[in-house]
Amino acid sequence: MSPHRLALRTVMLGRPRSVLTILLIAACLCLLDLFGGNIASSRARLEHQATIGERLGHLTVTRAAAAGSTSFAPAEAKRIKAMIETVAGVALVAPQMSVSGIASTGERSALFHGEGISGKGSAQYGKLAPGQANGIAISSGHARALGLRPGSSVTLTGAAADAPAAPAKAEVVDVFSVTEFNSSARSLLMPFDMAQNLLDTGRTERLVVTLADPKQLDPMRATLLRHLRGAGLAVDVHTWHELSPSYIHLRSASDLTFDSVAGMVFAVIAAAIAATITMNALERRREVATLRALGMHSTGVFFMFAAEALWMAAFAVVLSLVASGLIAWVVNRAALSYATQQVLKHSPMLVELDFHRMMMTVVTVMAVALLAALAPAFKAARGEVAEGLAA
Repeated sequence: MSPHRLALRTVMLGRPRSVLTILLIAACLCLLDLFGGNIASSRARLEHQATIGERLGHLTVTRAAAAGSTSFAPAEAKRIKAMIETVAGVALVAPQMSVSGIASTGERSALFHGEGISGKGSAQYGKLAPGQANGIAISSGHARALGLRPGSSVTLTGAAADAPAAPAKAEVVDVFSVTEFNSSARSLLMPFDMAQNLLDTGRTERLVVTLADPKQLDPMRATLLRHLRGAGLAVDVHTWHELSPSYIHLRSASDLTFDSVAGMVFAVIAAAIAATITMNALERRREVATLRALGMHSTGVFFMFAAEALWMAAFAVVLSLVASGLIAWVVNRAALSYATQQVLKHSPMLVELDFHRMMMTVVTVMAVALLAALAPAFKAARGEVAEGLAA
């Protein structure tokens, strides 16, 4: 019988030690799968928050730093927008303009850092009224500071280095919370034309691009750069990752945390495999010596114990995948059912599975199991036949 069949037979016998090792490995892998899924879920929420909530879009087209000017002339912005819209995979192109100044109600005043946005597209935060040229959305913090609520009037004065101050009357149409956003989130949103009027300019600071398929982020960035620069336009294309400092911080922190947890998990798995193979080899010295006496080479013994470790890891992987999927399904069903019954304002936190991390974990645990079994398998292969038969 071949070594790997002997190893499979040994595992299938279901000795308590092997079964406990398989269950331990499966539990560790299940924990790692769910933890990786939690990280993936957090990143997905942050992506939605940045691209939709903070209106960063997936890609942002700006004037190249070496071009001198930081904004596009009206004709140039119109040309760039038309070119981007012809690229397959682009869902929406919207102009944006940053604007800072003073907001005053007559009794109170406060500085604001706002943004002029296009009315196209949908957003959960800071909704503007279609067709209302002076309608603005303001953050809850600024609304409290100025004593504003939906329907209130406020005077906005833009601050521009090369343009005279031009006050404009505005009406609050929405108050939104920025507690979930990063510190650079805009506190005031207004129609794009209103922002241009406050700054007394017809130029466009940037064009925000929303993609039909966010997974094509990097290929679409390269395509737009090639398309626009090939037409002689001095532009840069930034991804939302680069413009969201909170995402960069979360990604580095979550990667470090996952790597630390994964290191501990794989250390536990390696110790469990090494201890189990060592004890199995010690208890089966007579069986191994008999196989050697019947003609099995020492390499066959080595491969038998190495294959035994791989089979235990394989069974544990299957159990962990089933357990992870079952836990995710049960928790999600319960969360959705509770949200439906309670009519929660916010969406429930669902358990997601990161299949890329899961596949990498499977490959890693098989490698760890093989490496952990090398030393005890080599020691068992070098055992003396006579001593084994006398044991």
